[in-house]
Amino acid sequence: MGIILIYALPMSLPITVVCGLSRSATMSAGRDLLAGRSAARLVAHCLDQLQVGLVSRSVTDAQGQVEAALIELVHDCVSCTLREDVLPTLMRMAADPDVDAVVLVLPEAVEPIGFLENFMLVTDQHGRTTSDVCHVEAVVTVANPPELVPTLSSDETLIDRGLHVGDEDDRGIADLLAGQLECADLVVAPAATAQERALLQLLNPEATIVEQAPPRLEPIFNFARTTARTSPAHIDHLAETCRIDDAWRVQWRSHRPLHPLRLYEALEVIADVALRGKGYFRIASRPEVVVEWDSVGGQLRLGAPATEVSSQEAQLQFVGLSDRAYAISDVLDAAQLTDAELAAPTSIDISESDPFRDIWRSAGLEAEED
Repeated sequence: MGIILIYALPMSLPITVVCGLSRSATMSAGRDLLAGRSAARLVAHCLDQLQVGLVSRSVTDAQGQVEAALIELVHDCVSCTLREDVLPTLMRMAADPDVDAVVLVLPEAVEPIGFLENFMLVTDQHGRTTSDVCHVEAVVTVANPPELVPTLSSDETLIDRGLHVGDEDDRGIADLLAGQLECADLVVAPAATAQERALLQLLNPEATIVEQAPPRLEPIFNFARTTARTSPAHIDHLAETCRIDDAWRVQWRSHRPLHPLRLYEALEVIADVALRGKGYFRIASRPEVVVEWDSVGGQLRLGAPATEVSSQEAQLQFVGLSDRAYAISDVLDAAQLTDAELAAPTSIDISESDPFRDIWRSAGLEAEED
């Protein structure tokens, strides 16, 4: 009779990531996810002592606090500090037989996609990533439905809200919220109206929307899908044009480049109508490159796509609530090159007066001859 060797393979520790703009709301959702799980832990970091160079970490179980620690700010960088503390903490817990799950509540100003990239890709001194010993089961974003539209249309910065993580942190609050919502597998939206639920569904069609965080989640996280839906230039997974109650998504396509001066004039209309815009296009002053469009409310970023775009066609999608969705297509149609301009491209040499010139330079999209 042969000998059968049985090896006990190490179990991968399940992690649920919770994020949102309200610390009290995310901590409440974290406790809901922890309820009744004696071997689970809730890990949270607080930035209240950031001005004195400290970040606090707390670990609690269903009965109360297990441990607390103060961490010195690394390189004056919150992202570096969290990366150098969160990842080792999770790896340590993965080796603890008394811990069978972790709920990780991110600070309000932290974008979940940054943590996920670190979780999946950053290696320790032994060449291991945190994902080698842990796995993310779900990303949960806690929303405040009545503040959804005002925040997405706001031009406030994190500094205005007191959520900034440094003197140079000039991110917009609308941009942060959009990133949190689009990263989510589950959106907790208590007492959301039909309109608010519809808007959430259009912003992230892959997310499940619930009133309260459930005590347990089935594993639903997929890094490739999350990366795709948080990439502004990757919109193929979205339905083209649709309406849910009073909310809508419209798609605009064109094989023609946009005239920079006419596009610049169109931006005010688009910002007034759409809450969120994504996609890519080509512009007459830089016809050889693809430009990524990433807008939230009145904030617009243009630059080189992080993911490859092989299409020669412009493809832009916008989400909003107003009854003027048609205005987006109207102004973009008017911003295209005309037949005459396409027939005589030298007649549109406006590179010197291009209102986006400084953006092309900072984004590395300058034409080769410049």
